[in-house]
Amino acid sequence: MQALQSENVPVENVSIYVQRVDAPQALLTYQSDVPRNPASVMKLVTSYAALDLLGPSYRWKTQFYGLNQPQQGKLKGGIWIKGSGDPALNTAHLIEAASELKQKYGLDEICCEIYLDNSAYAPQNFDPASFDGKPTRAYNAPAEALMVNQQAIRLQLIPSSEKVTVVAYPSWQWLIKRTDIKPVVGECGDWKNGLQIKREGRVLNLRGEYPMSCGNKYLDVNWQGTEYVGGLFYSAWEQAGGRWALADGTQTRMESVPENATLLVEHTSPTLAEMLREMNKTSNNVMARALYLSLSRLNDPLQAASIAKSELMMKTWLQNKGFNFDELVLENGAGLSRIERISASHLGVLLGDAFRSPVMAELTASLPIYGVDGSLSKRKDAGVFGRAHLKTGSLDSVRSLAGYVLDAKGRYWSVVFIANGAKSEATRPAQDALLNWVYQQD
Repeated sequence: MQALQSENVPVENVSIYVQRVDAPQALLTYQSDVPRNPASVMKLVTSYAALDLLGPSYRWKTQFYGLNQPQQGKLKGGIWIKGSGDPALNTAHLIEAASELKQKYGLDEICCEIYLDNSAYAPQNFDPASFDGKPTRAYNAPAEALMVNQQAIRLQLIPSSEKVTVVAYPSWQWLIKRTDIKPVVGECGDWKNGLQIKREGRVLNLRGEYPMSCGNKYLDVNWQGTEYVGGLFYSAWEQAGGRWALADGTQTRMESVPENATLLVEHTSPTLAEMLREMNKTSNNVMARALYLSLSRLNDPLQAASIAKSELMMKTWLQNKGFNFDELVLENGAGLSRIERISASHLGVLLGDAFRSPVMAELTASLPIYGVDGSLSKRKDAGVFGRAHLKTGSLDSVRSLAGYVLDAKGRYWSVVFIANGAKSEATRPAQDALLNWVYQQD
């Protein structure tokens, strides 16, 4: 309370829940039944549901099909790439698949089209500008059944006294860059807001000013679409030493795999447990969306995933556990939402249940460690350094923190702190005061 008052944070904007994981009831609750926007701590709910329902060893498959097996070093009729929602599929994986195609079948030439099969997800009416009016930001990309590099192109900005050089990764030969970025003197600050980014088909326009004091920086840009995925596989096949029968005339189209097609090669993702570490430690929203959608296909892997089906699956899972979270509002499972809601008490109860579950180790290991990594790497309070696994959340007028704290006597506690409204961004001292209070419990 002292920390909140010193920052002029209205105490009615804060909810707190603290319970030792082996205790029958909470030690501390403060406005814990108030439904609040949790921001990215909603990923804890999605993570636990996924681990419990899909299992820590769950993997996604990306499959490559042809109408027939290659003959005499040639594949005719085109190649199909079918996704199942793998949120970790990247350029290197496409190159590996292309190399396997070449070596397994002695394949040299593919004719003619690249077909992309996104049918594992139902069509989405997704507007990347709806959340904050910044459609080019990577966190605003939708999850799709077939996506590469999480729908993003990474730009490296390299300033000099005369110009700012922009390098794009991966190297995509069809990308056209038009840059007019002026190097300026001054503090680095919020350098991203000094740039205007616009995408028109394959053309990327970048304008604005960039402080030289920032040095080299990276910026991920949302680049969803068939041309990107198709273009990356086109390049991957050439890098593997293959050639295209139509060369630059090869087209990319959206089309489901024909029923009589032949499976040629298959790429398998890392396990769900491995994925969660990247998702939660970096608070990756695209991965969380993909994971949430994957819940849809639990009972029927052939049905198309949708937000509505995933919400039903999530709420049924909670009911089967005996939980009745009437206030729970779900949108995408990532917390990048203005409407998602949960109470601190229900999140705390769920954390306690997760700690006593068989997937406790995998969930805890996926969370940032206080003072060590992820979104908590800059927290350096001596008391809880290295002794707390916590997910953070941050939106305009929202700050949250939830997870587990190991106290000085070696006991674990579930801790939830959620602030909504005015001065929420000033609650970090109060969060640390709460964590220290838990750490020092008798």
